[in-house]
Amino acid sequence: MRLAPLLLASLAVPATAGPFDGLYRAGEGWDCKSVGSDGGALAVRDDVFYGVESACRLTNPVAVNGMSAVLYDAECSGEGESYAKRMMLMRVPEGLAVIEDGFVNVLEPCP
Repeated sequence: MRLAPLLLASLAVPATAGPFDGLYRAGEGWDCKSVGSDGGALAVRDDVFYGVESACRLTNPVAVNGMSAVLYDAECSGEGESYAKRMMLMRVPEGLAVIEDGFVNVLEPCP
């Protein structure tokens, strides 16, 4: 009977949850409650990266050999615009590195 609560808890996790799913913040003072707003939380949920007033559907995942990283094609929309880019997500000791052409953001997990 002790396994029943564990089994039920595991069923509550979405089947499509990815390796980077979670809430993140870009630093101290960022609100971990409101996703996507200026100064709010950033999130990865079900193959979508939610940034500040934007969302990117992450497709065509390619595991990076020898690293805790995945390279994606990102189809994004925000502020009335649609655009595509490449995005790599990588686990780092501080949380999650979001790597794009020319820059890296390290996000801390929300408490």
